[in-house]
Amino acid sequence: MIKSILLCTDGSAYGDVASEYAIHLAARLKAQLAGLHVLDSRMLEGPMLSDISGMLGAEPFSAQLEQFRGIMGSKGEAVIKTLTERAGQAGLDLEARILMGHPARIILAEEVGAELLVLGQKGEHAELIGDMLGSNVERIVRRSCKPCFITPAEFVPVTKILAAFDGSAISSKALHEGIELAQALAVPLIILTVRTHPSDRYAEDIAETGMKLARAHGCVAARLVVEGRASEEILEVAHKQGCNLIVIGAYGHSLIREWIIGSTTAHLINQTDLPVMLVR
Repeated sequence: MIKSILLCTDGSAYGDVASEYAIHLAARLKAQLAGLHVLDSRMLEGPMLSDISGMLGAEPFSAQLEQFRGIMGSKGEAVIKTLTERAGQAGLDLEARILMGHPARIILAEEVGAELLVLGQKGEHAELIGDMLGSNVERIVRRSCKPCFITPAEFVPVTKILAAFDGSAISSKALHEGIELAQALAVPLIILTVRTHPSDRYAEDIAETGMKLARAHGCVAARLVVEGRASEEILEVAHKQGCNLIVIGAYGHSLIREWIIGSTTAHLINQTDLPVMLVR
């Protein structure tokens, strides 16, 4: 059971939605919620600050360093203040921190004490990157050792969960997480197995294995087997079934795959308009 959640927010629109999901989950799971805002130290580096100063017609960046640092700090304090107030309204005692450094590196270092990371799908520059995943989020989900809850552009309370299950060890771990979360939130679970080829005779058996696990835990669940491309079918079935959270496994760390995640998972977290819980 998840009892410790780390929310990472940059104060952007996507960060605000991530905050809503984190507060929603912490309240429902009776979990401890920690908030983290990272002051991006790269913004204080010479070339970046020089460009900003030039655009504003300001003095050389060295003279503006402390002033710009102060502006960043004030923004961070405002973000944390708003988050603390929101958490308080939900009856949560938030533990909040403001740190400076490279956002991805700081978050990966701070995840040690958490059982779940909550991150917005994109950040402050969402309008510039279009459909692409935010660069910091991409680095984090590729390297994190903890489950990552990636949130979309809009908040919808979790009322039905879809867990993708292909019989692999990592999908089994994801299914366990999905079952526990469904039970804790008192919502139904759909166990989805995608048959990638008509000759696949084992898809039904795999799906039934998933159902047996759900039954053993007393979880209210149903199973589905569909045929097609996993990355497309998972999202389509989630919408058709009215699911508003997808739980899926990713590749674990190894000498070969240390910095990559599965192509199906990568597609989902880039393209989905639903939250995705990525389990390692």
